[in-house]
Amino acid sequence: MKKQLVMLSLACISFGSLASNPHYFSADNRIESKLCSLSANEGFTAARKEAAKHGISMSRFSKSILCNGTDIREIAKKAQSQEAATKAAVEVFAKNEQKETQLCITALKKGLTPVREKIGNLNTLKCNGEAVTDFVKRYQNAAI
Repeated sequence: MKKQLVMLSLACISFGSLASNPHYFSADNRIESKLCSLSANEGFTAARKEAAKHGISMSRFSKSILCNGTDIREIAKKAQSQEAATKAAVEVFAKNEQKETQLCITALKKGLTPVREKIGNLNTLKCNGEAVTDFVKRYQNAAI
């Protein structure tokens, strides 16, 4: 029951993020184009590792490759900020009014202390099949 609640929320978010996150590709077979798309899709570190395989040195501190007139480091930063924004869009809600479900939502909203006061041992409460402490760590920044 609780598992269905979070799975449905995550599925909705996943499908939404697929539509909003563009995937960059290289228009030709040049290594520079490949590095630009790799930087946008997987980050600067991945592009840097690929560049090293081809004998190209890329610096974290100075311009090395321009992607459509923009420094490759800026492309990677933009991609990371877009990814961070979509990851923050998780929503958690209670599917039913059962006591355990409400305790899990309380733990997310108010922290573990009120839940500990009500049930004593936190190890006895499972939220979506995982310990309430792990559940709170995972979804503490989710919209409720």
